[in-house]
Amino acid sequence: MRHMIDKLFRATLDHPKGVLAAALLLCVACALCIPLVKINYQFSDYLPEDSPSTGSLQTLEDAFGANLPNSYIYAQGIDLMQADALAAEFAAIDGVDDLIWLGDVVDIRRPLETYDADIVKAWKSDEGYLYQIALDSTKSVAALDAIKEAAQAGGASAVALSGDEVNTAVAQGSSDFEIQLILVMAVIVILGLLLLTSEAWFEPVLFLSVIGISIVYNLGTNIIFGEISFITQMCAAILQLAVSMDYGIVMLHESRHFKQEGRSSYDAALAGMHKASGVIASSAATTFFGFLSLCAMAFLIGADMGVVLAKGIVFSFLSVLFILPVMVLLSEKLLQRTAHRKFLPSFDKFAKWCMRLSIPFTLIAALIAVPAFLGSRNTEYVYGASGFVEPGSQLYEDTELIEETFNASGQCAVLVPEGQWGKEKELVAALDTLPHVSSITSYVTTVSERIPTDMVPQTSLESLISGGYSRIIIATDLRGESPEAFELVQRIRDLCQLYYPDEAKLVGSTATSYDMSLIVNDDSARVLFASIIAIGLVLLLMFRSISIPLILLLTIESSIWINLAIPYFAGETIQYIGYLIISAIMLGATVDYTIILTRSYLDKRRVQPKRQAVTEAISRSAITILTSATILTLCGAFIGLISSNGVIASLGTLIGRGAFIAALNTFLLLPMLFMIFDHVIEKTTMGTHFYKQPNKQPLEEKAGR
Repeated sequence: MRHMIDKLFRATLDHPKGVLAAALLLCVACALCIPLVKINYQFSDYLPEDSPSTGSLQTLEDAFGANLPNSYIYAQGIDLMQADALAAEFAAIDGVDDLIWLGDVVDIRRPLETYDADIVKAWKSDEGYLYQIALDSTKSVAALDAIKEAAQAGGASAVALSGDEVNTAVAQGSSDFEIQLILVMAVIVILGLLLLTSEAWFEPVLFLSVIGISIVYNLGTNIIFGEISFITQMCAAILQLAVSMDYGIVMLHESRHFKQEGRSSYDAALAGMHKASGVIASSAATTFFGFLSLCAMAFLIGADMGVVLAKGIVFSFLSVLFILPVMVLLSEKLLQRTAHRKFLPSFDKFAKWCMRLSIPFTLIAALIAVPAFLGSRNTEYVYGASGFVEPGSQLYEDTELIEETFNASGQCAVLVPEGQWGKEKELVAALDTLPHVSSITSYVTTVSERIPTDMVPQTSLESLISGGYSRIIIATDLRGESPEAFELVQRIRDLCQLYYPDEAKLVGSTATSYDMSLIVNDDSARVLFASIIAIGLVLLLMFRSISIPLILLLTIESSIWINLAIPYFAGETIQYIGYLIISAIMLGATVDYTIILTRSYLDKRRVQPKRQAVTEAISRSAITILTSATILTLCGAFIGLISSNGVIASLGTLIGRGAFIAALNTFLLLPMLFMIFDHVIEKTTMGTHFYKQPNKQPLEEKAGR
């Protein structure tokens, strides 16, 4: 096996220009594929097929050919005639699949004062009129722009928009620009850090070029999936950049080391490939399986992100292993001309300070471990698109205005068999008694159960009856995904089951989020178990030790507990998808820090006492760990600060904070664990021959000489 690998490495170095040309051609091909990958912004599409919401959504689309009204438009400064004209214009816009407004609920040819005041109030205010629309998710961005233009041309003084599809459309419209801005900021920071740690001005260009090529490979090959989720699209490139940058640092460090020994450039590159391949492979393996553990989620967005991120790690590993040495050989003269002195001093003092702080830090970590674990398990979560909205944004202000004016926070729909009007009337009456139900629109409330459907104009029927189903639209005053909202979903389902056993279908964003909450609670245990088992096995094979995997997993898991407990004690909510993803990402990515320190500790421990070995291991590993942790911390911070999407911003904050906590634990907690369990590590690790201090001669033996 080693002979075959050597032949492969030599073949790569023997044809550097050919290898680089092939790599660049493949890069161009993948770059051309990137725009062809469809981005999916709908959480509901990733629910399992056996989820109640999945079947209900399919029934709605089959029966009505459109989704449930998922957005609100509040046109202000218009009269009834202008509102009627705007309703027709809105309905004709490409991307608006369905529309309901006051004219669909009452006959606007009669004076509005003759109708129930509560019914009119649900659709009309002193300032304007409210419309409920069903937006096509594939055309929502353009449709919303057209709606704003039509409203302004139709006399509206202002237009407020809200709803799940509006939230998604706003996130979709801003995501491309934000991805580019985040990447630019990340590259600037990474470039600065690499300049500090490099020995030639051109080295950072090599690093970024190789990782950039691997990112293009990853994004382009996503075409094999047809589409990926917007979370994957937003995070894949930046996480691949931040997580795999240290692969290139290790490779270049090893090649430089052999070059300084006096070997030729070719031999130094070959020896560096052999030496670095094992280190990079072990590091990449833990990250790969950490990401891949997301596939254990029943909520399919985990598999979507897990496969793409794991694929990215493979491309980064292969690119660093084969393309970077080739680029180093081809740019050797340029590296020599741009060489500079080392900017960073020795980390010996840093290591000594870490050892001084390790005892109090370990005591603090032990004290907060249990509260952090409990807090991380009791954080409040957001499951659906309501988590997209950032407080203080225009969308947030519009949502507040519509909710306060019309008491309209959310809507759902119940699909029941057409024609059973007496039973439908009883169900509507029962639903109307539920708390937080502000209005109900259905055939029996809009027309009458006494009037046959063939006597009603088709235009008045199409939004309420179609495909053998009658649609009951329920507006509620509940905001977001509160426990009260989830309780209401369950009570509606209970009533539907009472009047229409196994026939009624409940559709709506809150119902979808409720189903997600039931699914992902089980996903938490799956992802945790899968990631720990997979990474634990990799560590077991890597170190041939029983104790080391447990110590390293404890170090990183405690970092995860602290990171996820902070929102709980701060009284904040986080997106549940972010919680699951961050658990796998932190375990897969930041365990690299502990691996680097552990390898150095084991090497030093063979020739030194334990305290000295730990101290020198910190000094030797500090630059690699600090560079990687700083990159991941700052990249996460950029995502959190720049993204206007609440889900992505929350995920970035968790990633950045988690990398910082993991680095602290690696430098301050792990060394003390090595000191405490030094004897256990020696006894439970194969091939260890720890340094033994010579036995001191007894005093009486010395005196007798």
